[in-house]
Amino acid sequence: MTVLADEAERAGRPVGSVFAGAAVCEVIRLPVRLGCHSPVFEQDVWDLTVVDGIPRFFSPSRRILDFTKIRNPRWWTVAKEYLLALMTPEHERVHVLPNAYRLPKTLITCQQRLEWVTSWMNWLTQQGVTDLGQVTQEHCDRFVQHRSTIYDRDGSRLRDASDDTRMMAELVARELAYYGELFSTDAYRDGFCPRAATVIRTQGNTENKTQPARAELQQPLLAAALFLVQKVGPHVIALQRELERHRAAPRVPAMPLVEREKALVETLRKHVRTGEPLTQTSPDGLGYKINKGWDPADPLFHVSLKSLVGESGTGGSDPRRHWLEPGGRWEAMLPLLRQTLAQVGVAPPWGRHAAVIDRADGDGQVPWTLPVFEADVKALIGIVRTACMIAISALSGMRHSELCELPEDCQQPPDQIGPGRVRHRLKSKLIKGKQLGGVWDEWVVVAEAYEAAGVARHLAGPDASHLFPQTLNFGGREGRYSRFREWVNGEEGGRLGLTPIPPDPLNLRVLRRTLAVEIAHRPGGLLAAKIQLKHLSVVTTEGYTNRPGGAQAKFLAEVGESEHNRNLTLTLQAFRDFQQGRQPAGPGARDLVSFFKSVEHELALQDTAAPQIKHGDQEVINLLSQRAGTLHLGIANYCWFIDPNKALCLKLAQTKDRSRPLAGMCDSARCPQATHHPCHRPAWASAAANSRVFIGKIGRSQKAEKTRLTAEAERADNVVAAIDAALATATGGVHGQDQ
Repeated sequence: MTVLADEAERAGRPVGSVFAGAAVCEVIRLPVRLGCHSPVFEQDVWDLTVVDGIPRFFSPSRRILDFTKIRNPRWWTVAKEYLLALMTPEHERVHVLPNAYRLPKTLITCQQRLEWVTSWMNWLTQQGVTDLGQVTQEHCDRFVQHRSTIYDRDGSRLRDASDDTRMMAELVARELAYYGELFSTDAYRDGFCPRAATVIRTQGNTENKTQPARAELQQPLLAAALFLVQKVGPHVIALQRELERHRAAPRVPAMPLVEREKALVETLRKHVRTGEPLTQTSPDGLGYKINKGWDPADPLFHVSLKSLVGESGTGGSDPRRHWLEPGGRWEAMLPLLRQTLAQVGVAPPWGRHAAVIDRADGDGQVPWTLPVFEADVKALIGIVRTACMIAISALSGMRHSELCELPEDCQQPPDQIGPGRVRHRLKSKLIKGKQLGGVWDEWVVVAEAYEAAGVARHLAGPDASHLFPQTLNFGGREGRYSRFREWVNGEEGGRLGLTPIPPDPLNLRVLRRTLAVEIAHRPGGLLAAKIQLKHLSVVTTEGYTNRPGGAQAKFLAEVGESEHNRNLTLTLQAFRDFQQGRQPAGPGARDLVSFFKSVEHELALQDTAAPQIKHGDQEVINLLSQRAGTLHLGIANYCWFIDPNKALCLKLAQTKDRSRPLAGMCDSARCPQATHHPCHRPAWASAAANSRVFIGKIGRSQKAEKTRLTAEAERADNVVAAIDAALATATGGVHGQDQ
């Protein structure tokens, strides 16, 4: 019996591991690809790349569980047993443990747990701990304190760690106590279980911590992404195909020197006739030439002789290697070559005859690209693929894992559901909260996101199985977005008229969160307007209500919560305006004012009962919350949908669904539940002005149209006048005219 076995027997632990000799994938019930073999428990590195169905975003490097990164070999077996116990709670020796988890942890979760347990054990090693029985509560508290700060590579303090990070630092040490009876080589002393750190406060699943993007970031970002997808994308696809054909062209065998000379002379003369520049040497080629002894001052230093030989169809490689032989004809070619260079110059080979497109800012037209080298073409393909990624994520709300799973045939056939009404769908896998491998689902998206998926499919290449690479690498200093923003803010972005993107941090979670907030802050929960230039406004509600409780259930709940908070804020603002004398206008104003007076009366009663307490916004919000729940935003009014029988839109539509108003049929000038507030005045004033402009352009024969527009202008004027009259009590005069 070994020394470790003696210690285990004395400590009452199993002499051998309960998982000894087990095939890892068989124990945790993971399918193995045909012809592959599962790692066994005794191996110190578990290669789980053989598992079939692991989500694509889970990179191959993360599928290898390397226990040798733990510096104390004695704890390798502990870590293995710990992970297997997390993934197999139904095991006969695991389910009897009183504190063991009852639901299996996923492979992704356990990979993260291995990183944490490695950090914990290596920290213990640094503290001189060689046996888990030596661990005390002080060690656990100091480790939590150690992981509570984020440091850079040089060891300088950057910031405090999040509560989630600190919680994991405390949890991993405690979980080893949960499974201590299972460990065969080492464990905490009997009865020891680390206490929960009192400094950690978990707030539960309340407000999403990810903040939405500012409008100053959102507008130029989406404008740039959609411009690249719609205007530049088709040209990049064509250039990519041209480059692929060039690579696939067969190599021409070398010709005799005399014939090569004639072909090169003819090629140079053709350049002179057409004015086509010679091919410029790439930056990498310049370094190669310097290493070969070229003089940078030589006029031919920037001419790609290899490209010239290939263009002439004479074969071979570097012509100087053959023609600089004694008696060679290279010197005789120099005058013609220099003369041609002087007449036509040099330029990169790709994109020389680029089509002209409109600039993004509307200031004229420019070629969609300047001449570029092959490396620049590859970089441009990457920029446009990032633009596709941004467009799909921002307009559909897909997660990182769902973007990775978009197959090359993700574009489902469009559904024509009526005249001018087309629904576009993208197919992908829903990973979060599902079994290994995920489940197929569909997202209803707008045409812009559907088009971006089509561009991404072409740019992925003919042999690609998915739109995007397995590792998106979107955020970070060296990520896709960083390169995208640098390109947009650089010379090419400026040449195309793109607005610079602010240096705000951005990731895919921010895009998803931003879309949720945008939906909630539109009339009826919609992004109702069309995407135009820099403005985001799209109908996406069907994409999030297509299957209630399905792929977008949590997202829809987040939207609803954001919409509720928005309504509370607007109702509170309307009440504060009322307190300051800025009265609401519109048919429903009297009822709203009566409600606000009742709220004031209730607050007065509370002041009488507790005169020393000054009430803040929260007490007022509590009184306003029920009325805020009835608020729906119209284009230029607030709709307080209290009684469906009074809703004018429902009466006009004669609809059976009376759960919510029909914002598209709202006539707020006549509906008894509609109110107008100062924020709505510009919309009505603009409507009146526009109607007068149209009236002035109508011919005498169009009397009916002129009468209709005149009535609309008068109606808008009456609304503006009513808003001004309501403001007069607070301002002492009528609101000034629009400039």
